[in-house]
Amino acid sequence: MHSLGATSFLTDDEIVLQRMARRFMENEVAAATPEMEATGTLPMDLLREMGQLGLLGTFFPEEYGGGGFTITSRAIVSEEMARINAGLDISIFADIVLFARAVARHGTEEQKQKFLVPVLRGEKIGSMAITEPKGGSDALSARSQARRDGDDYIVNGHKTFITNAPVADFILVIARTEGNDREINGGTWFILERGVAGLTTSKPFDKLGMKSSPTGEVFIDNVRVPAENVLGEVNRGFYHLMESLDVERVLEGASNIGIAQACLDAAAKYAQERVVFGKRIAQYQLIQEKIAEMAVGIELSRTMLYRLMRAVERDEVVTREAAILKLYSSKIGVQASSDALQIYGGNGYMEEYPVARYYRDAKHHEIGAGTTEIQKIIIARETLKQYGRT
Repeated sequence: MHSLGATSFLTDDEIVLQRMARRFMENEVAAATPEMEATGTLPMDLLREMGQLGLLGTFFPEEYGGGGFTITSRAIVSEEMARINAGLDISIFADIVLFARAVARHGTEEQKQKFLVPVLRGEKIGSMAITEPKGGSDALSARSQARRDGDDYIVNGHKTFITNAPVADFILVIARTEGNDREINGGTWFILERGVAGLTTSKPFDKLGMKSSPTGEVFIDNVRVPAENVLGEVNRGFYHLMESLDVERVLEGASNIGIAQACLDAAAKYAQERVVFGKRIAQYQLIQEKIAEMAVGIELSRTMLYRLMRAVERDEVVTREAAILKLYSSKIGVQASSDALQIYGGNGYMEEYPVARYYRDAKHHEIGAGTTEIQKIIIARETLKQYGRT
């Protein structure tokens, strides 16, 4: 087993959290993973246990059931979780980083008590619905609409590829309340509660990977939403969304690193056990090259991740750097999973070995939270700004 990574970047308390997270993931999450992969469900007893241990709300204020750490703690837990089960990690990402963090940042005290506290306890599941059938990266072109009706809003729309949608108790939906297509003004966030009239969700999609995480559609048909379920300022929802993207992309790096580390753990162990032509395959230079490339990619990604997490704590703008980390670490995850499978050879193609799952799961992060192509556009745009525009 490899030593704990990133310790040189962490405080003593964060190292304790990291060790506790690793033990829980290796003992509890690993045991639950086969059933989660087979059924595509989130075990509520596992979520409640994570809530009780403080592994869900690490960076939230203690008065709401959080751990009082900085947001770096989320990266620590995410890396350890993704190393064991990347599907669970993206469900917790949607639950905690997307839904709960939005409520903590923009919610009223009443909203925090009603929606944030039970999510941090692991008693309820949250989700954020942005992507629509016409596309995901073009969030400002949302077709979902909401209009004021007395003290309420009437919301209509259709969202897809929504993590946790089939099981979420609370779904945070963005809809246009005024303005024209592509205008940043005019978006508003609404918290929809499962069971309300007009709100339905699809069965979980049958996906290539991330099978532990249920993903589906959200159908919103004349849903009446009370004004107290508006999150943040009316018509400022797109601003709130854009402000959160950099942090979300940095945290995606933690999941990518977790997947890549799992690949290296498995590949290095197997290479030292597998004998071909009278030698352990770890003695062959082409295998060593793959191991070396994994190790380099992981260390570079991890160094950048924790540098950026500290910058986020200081409220620095990291738009360009977040896109760089998202782009690079997702490539590393995909390449590491491919190389690990290749090292396993025919065994790697069998579902009984974990590298098959790593291979399927890794690809998600080149698409979700902004595709590889979108990251390149952001990097180019932000870099050119440094040289001035003609």
